Amino acid sequence: MLLRNTIWNLLGEGLPMAAALLSIPWMIATIGLEHFGFLTLIWALLGYLSLLDLGLVRSLVQILAERRSRLDGAGDIGIAGPALGVMAVLGLVTGGVVVAAAGPLTDYVLHTPGAAAGEIRTSLMIVGLIVPVALVSAALRGMLEAYQQFRPVNLVRMVVGVMNYLSPLCVLPFSGSLVWIIAAIAFGRVLGLLAFGWLCLRVMPDLLSPSRYPRVPLRPLFRMGGWMMLNNLTGPVMVYGDRFILASLVPAATVVFYTTTLEVLSRLLFIPGALSAVLFPIVAGLFARNPQALGRILTAGGYAIFGVFLVVQAAVVVSGGAALELWLGPTFAAQGGPILAVLALGVLFNAVAFVPHALIQGIGRVDVTAKLQLIELPVYLGVLWALVALYGPMGAAIAWSLRTGADLLLLLLMLPTLAPNTRSAAVTIGWTVGLSGAAVALGLAIGGETGAAVRFFAVAGSIVTVGSRLLKLRHEDGMRWLWQRCSPVAARYFLPSAVPGAGDHAGR
Repeated sequence: MLLRNTIWNLLGEGLPMAAALLSIPWMIATIGLEHFGFLTLIWALLGYLSLLDLGLVRSLVQILAERRSRLDGAGDIGIAGPALGVMAVLGLVTGGVVVAAAGPLTDYVLHTPGAAAGEIRTSLMIVGLIVPVALVSAALRGMLEAYQQFRPVNLVRMVVGVMNYLSPLCVLPFSGSLVWIIAAIAFGRVLGLLAFGWLCLRVMPDLLSPSRYPRVPLRPLFRMGGWMMLNNLTGPVMVYGDRFILASLVPAATVVFYTTTLEVLSRLLFIPGALSAVLFPIVAGLFARNPQALGRILTAGGYAIFGVFLVVQAAVVVSGGAALELWLGPTFAAQGGPILAVLALGVLFNAVAFVPHALIQGIGRVDVTAKLQLIELPVYLGVLWALVALYGPMGAAIAWSLRTGADLLLLLLMLPTLAPNTRSAAVTIGWTVGLSGAAVALGLAIGGETGAAVRFFAVAGSIVTVGSRLLKLRHEDGMRWLWQRCSPVAARYFLPSAVPGAGDHAGR
């Protein structure tokens, strides 16, 4: 069951990625780099606005899952129904703001030339109409995840994700206008909303009957959601803000060299994301009972993720440029290859940071990660603006990678103050990842064949070091220890048959 659900999750992420790899070259060839650059900005805006959920989605998942484990689902509808209503209102308000701001965004932020201004303005208005659809869909999906309905959730995700990239191809034979491309994407999102709604009605038949909602305290939902909201507001600004700063300082046709490579590399972060989803409930339970175990979790999880993304780094060093040339042509490879190399280092830092981030939130200090992001945000945006002004898209890549490296360092520095038993593991991982990253950065700075050789030997040496460390952990039963504790929690939270009463409420 665990393997089957893992495969569904991989398909839910992997098939949209495959659709993107197939469709992006066709779209670039058909609508041109400048129009595709605007399309990536619209995708980024939609991705950011979809996260403005006041932190309620993750809070809803946790509270519903906890109630189901303790109370067999009693009163779930009293929490889910009001939360869904709040999301709908929030979506309408946010979408209305986007529609009203479409003109100023087009004229003063994106500096769109006159011929394309009307097209971009109308496209942004359609994005505003998609926002409430996206937020309500996120709430419905969260409810289904709390009910362990991962197979149908991932089926819908696969269809919507694939349509996000393939539906524009159905429009291109008739029109290259961004308006029709965004309309095609909106159609897929609406289908996803209807599918999630139908699935939710199967497990919560009274969802559309507010008169039947029992009275349930909603304060825990909003209290936890407050800090999560800060994470949701500041985090995506750092993730997506680079696109808009780039668009305001450099031609839109050059933005695509940065956004496309980052989009592809970022897709790989579902691997540490899957691990952190399992670590979160484990840490929450162990912090009070067995805090000494947190160091072993940090060591095993950190080195495992580091090892996986060292392999990604090696692939970029050996064949990154050739892969880009094969995928998008020699022009894109010449411009995007160096950017890909810099971003791959930043993605490595970002992936490892998932583990200490999950530990800090798991021990109940969501406020710490929110405050950290608030401190990082103005510094990052200032550095980003300066580097983009100097180096264009390459400057954005350098700023992004510097930010992810600094974020990992700060998380590893703060974790021991919150959980003292993690100090030794945090120091060891910090030095290992830091030295490896510094060696790769040195190779990038040198450039040419000499720099590529430095990067190759740095990555190869790191792979040997991490591999020996993982073998030692296996010998010491560290990895087995982690798996033995991950498995029951994964079964409890992800497998319907392991949850008391799940068969009565799963709607299957």
